[in-house]
Amino acid sequence: MADKAIKFTEEARIEFHKLKCYMAFIGKEEEFWNDLEKQLNLIVNYPEAFQVRYKNIRIVVLERFNYTLHYVIKPYGILVYRLLNQKQNF
Repeated sequence: MADKAIKFTEEARIEFHKLKCYMAFIGKEEEFWNDLEKQLNLIVNYPEAFQVRYKNIRIVVLERFNYTLHYVIKPYGILVYRLLNQKQNF
């Protein structure tokens, strides 16, 4: 993962912060971050493994939590646009 970068939009950074607080509150912070890290490693190593869903954005579902990572492939690596709970109203 050292040769490819993962960057986050400001919106994604806010979502990560909210999730960090929430997961710490419910006592699942370590479990959540392990799941998230596993999926980020998968995206970095196999960025095209997931289909394009909309506007060149690919989506990967976390294994243990009901969240999805929305990302695009860039020349420098991966840009994460959003981290969304699948039960949210948009």
